[in-house]
Amino acid sequence: MKKTMIYAIITLILIFAVWIILKSLTNKFGKDINEFYEPFRKQNSDSFLGDVDFSDGNYVLYIKHKELGEFAVVNKESLKANRDSLKVKVSWANYLPGEGNRSFGVMLFKDNKLIKRRNGGVFKIFEIGNLKQGSVSVKEHRLNAVKRDIQNRIDSLNASKNIFIISQSDLPKEDKEFHFRIYFPSIAVPVTRGKDDNGYQRILTINGIDYSEWQNGKDNGFDEKWTTQIDKCIKMKAGGITDFDVSILNGTLSDAYLFDVSQDWGELHSTDHQILYLKDFMYYHYQAYIGANKEDAEKLLTIDYSDCISETDRNRPKLIAKMKDLVKQSTKPSLSVEKGEVGLSDYKDSVTKSKTLYEQKYQLNWLEIENEPAGNTVYK
Repeated sequence: MKKTMIYAIITLILIFAVWIILKSLTNKFGKDINEFYEPFRKQNSDSFLGDVDFSDGNYVLYIKHKELGEFAVVNKESLKANRDSLKVKVSWANYLPGEGNRSFGVMLFKDNKLIKRRNGGVFKIFEIGNLKQGSVSVKEHRLNAVKRDIQNRIDSLNASKNIFIISQSDLPKEDKEFHFRIYFPSIAVPVTRGKDDNGYQRILTINGIDYSEWQNGKDNGFDEKWTTQIDKCIKMKAGGITDFDVSILNGTLSDAYLFDVSQDWGELHSTDHQILYLKDFMYYHYQAYIGANKEDAEKLLTIDYSDCISETDRNRPKLIAKMKDLVKQSTKPSLSVEKGEVGLSDYKDSVTKSKTLYEQKYQLNWLEIENEPAGNTVYK
């Protein structure tokens, strides 16, 4: 009986202690939590027009409703009369994947500029009062085009009072609209491996550095070295062309297998029927993304960049020697690596470039109000 009482008292003390801690945390962090959620509360507050002062400009309201269709309200008195009737509250289900079209909702423009919007695919509340009455039809337009075409379209749209731009890409001032890529040959990086509990040979070290440290960027300057070397090589070869952008990117491959290049599905197998993987290396693939004006980009595209990375620097001789050893262990030991009869999956052995220049494209999205009553489109 005494033990039961003691346990009960201890339990009550623990409950009280937990309550004190939670209360303290609530007081300490409550303000921060409220501030964190404030944008979401604003997004989901019911009234959309409640804080709008219609006397300080020309307002147009765009509505896209699943049942009531797509239309614009240009009458300021109608907007005022329905200030409290337009209620839009986005459901949390809207933020889940797979909810389909999220273009429904409302947008408010002031003097032809978008100042407020609330869009989604699922709503808790979407009430519009009498706003459909006296509304006008509106059509949405999208343009995906090069810089000069986007700018020309913007200039023409700005001359119309019936045009309302929803979104547009930022157009850079500098003229570097033409791009191409240079794909450099693979760099074989030595690794050591060890079998895990499932028998898979996991990488333990890369270039003599612990795998986890390498993955966290402690690569002893490996990536910086190659990025700098490639960048310098491109700029040196460019000569007098100096006004262009270079971005160096890379990707990696952990496993690569040998294959007979004369066959579509020509993986080389060991005598015990296992695909032969070259486990002594992982592979880095660097590429450069070049941007310049048309004239300079055309010249840069014609340059030979094949000596930016030497065969020795990228460990090709060591790789070839390992490939030869593996071929001897395969069911096709007569194949020649040096003659190019054996390939290594996803391994790149030469420099290649984009075949043509690509001119950068941008986006422009706008609404055009039509001088006729809105229709009754229903979205299913």
